[in-house]
Amino acid sequence: MVRTGSHGYIKYGWEGTTHGALASGETADKKFGLQDRLSSLSISNNRQNLGALNQNTLQNFAYGQQQGTASVGFVLANPWLFGALLGEPSKTGSNPYVYVYPHASNGINKEPRTIQVEVGFDGASADIVRTLKGCLVNSMSISAAVGGMVECTAEISFGKESEPSASLGSAPSAQGQEFPYTFAHAELTVGGQLVAQCQDANINLSQNSELLYGLNSHQAVSSYRRILDITGSFRASWIDKDLLIDTLKQIKEGGNSAEYKETVAGSPEFQFTFIKNATNEKIIITGTGLSVTDHALSGFEPVEPIFEEINWQMKTVTVTATNTSSAEE
Repeated sequence: MVRTGSHGYIKYGWEGTTHGALASGETADKKFGLQDRLSSLSISNNRQNLGALNQNTLQNFAYGQQQGTASVGFVLANPWLFGALLGEPSKTGSNPYVYVYPHASNGINKEPRTIQVEVGFDGASADIVRTLKGCLVNSMSISAAVGGMVECTAEISFGKESEPSASLGSAPSAQGQEFPYTFAHAELTVGGQLVAQCQDANINLSQNSELLYGLNSHQAVSSYRRILDITGSFRASWIDKDLLIDTLKQIKEGGNSAEYKETVAGSPEFQFTFIKNATNEKIIITGTGLSVTDHALSGFEPVEPIFEEINWQMKTVTVTATNTSSAEE
C-alpha cells in the first residue's frame, strides 16, 4: 500500500560546539512551523568512475564526500528558526518576553549554528528513521501574498548521515508559540513609510555557509560561514515617485540637487512585521542599509491596476520576537 505524508514526520534540535552532536540536554523535538513539509531530500556519495588502459569499460568506482541537501517548507508560526541564521538571541522582559536576533550584545555568530534533523517514516514493512547531522540552514525565505499564508522555505545542507535506524520516534509536539500567520497579519514599511496596497513581499536570508571536510573521513567534520546576504522584493500599487527617486539617487540622478544617496532614507529603512497581538505576540524584521536593486512597472494598460515592483538588498537585519515563551524553543 502506498504511504503518504501521514506516515512520516520531521523535527529538529540544536547542536552544540561539536559538529554533528546535539547540545547538552537537547533533543530533536522541534517543529519548523505549521504544515511543515519536506519538499526534497537527497544525498550523494560523489562517485568517481575509474577506467583503465586497454579496455573501454569501467574498472572501479571510488567515492568522495558525503553531501546532502533538504528543502523544508512551512507556514510561519514561531520565530525560533531565525537562530539557525542569526545565532542565539538575547532575552528581556517577563511574559511577554522579547527575543532579539542576533544577540543584542554579541551580534551574529561568526560560526554557523547547526541543527540536527530527524526524518521518520512509518514504512509498510519496516520503519525508517534518518538522522541528518551538522545541518546548515543555508537560507530561509519568508513570503506573504494577498489571500495566502506567510510561507517559509529553509534550504538545508549536511554532510553527515549514518545508517538509518528502525526505531520510529514520535512526531514533534506543538510549541508554546504556534500561530498561523497570514497575509492579513503582515505589513511592510520601506523608507519610513507604510507600503500601501502591498500585494506581495518576501525576504531571503542567506548565510552562504560551507561544509568543511578533512582527511580520513568521507563525512563533513565542521562548517564555516561567509557574508550574510539579505535580499527580497515587493509589489505594490504605484501611487507616488518616492521609490523611483530613491533608485535614481543611487546613481546621482534623482531630485533637484542630483544628490548621491547610497541607501534609502527614512526610519525604519525596512520593516516587515507579523502581528498576532500588538502587545505580546509579534515578529518584527528590521533592516538597515537598504538599497533598491531595480524598479519596474507592470499592468500599464487599459483598466488594469498598475503596480511597481521593487527588488532590494540590505546590509544588516534584526529580528525582534515578542511572545509568552520563557525560553527559546
